[in-house]
Amino acid sequence: MAPITPLMRMVAQRRTLSIFTRARAVVRTFEPHPFERLPLTQKAAKADWGKQIRHVGDAAMFYFPAFGIFLGWPLLAEKMTDGHIGDY
Repeated sequence: MAPITPLMRMVAQRRTLSIFTRARAVVRTFEPHPFERLPLTQKAAKADWGKQIRHVGDAAMFYFPAFGIFLGWPLLAEKMTDGHIGDY
C-alpha cells in the first residue's frame, strides 16, 4: 500500500463547510473594507451644485424630446396623414 502523500492527507482532513459557514462568508464579502472607509483626518468635500445642475440639464435635454417623440408619435402620424389613411 502506498504511503499517503501530504496533498491527500490535506484533502482528507479538510472539513466540509456547512450552509451557515458559506452564508457567513457571503455576508462578509459585503462588509466595507479599510480602503473604502473615509479617514477621520480628511474633511468631506463640498457639494458641487453646478456640476449636479449641469448633469441634470444634460439629461433633460435628451429625455424630454425623446419622451415627446415616443409618446407623441400617434398625434404626429395623424397630422401627417390628415386622417385619410387608406383613401386614394
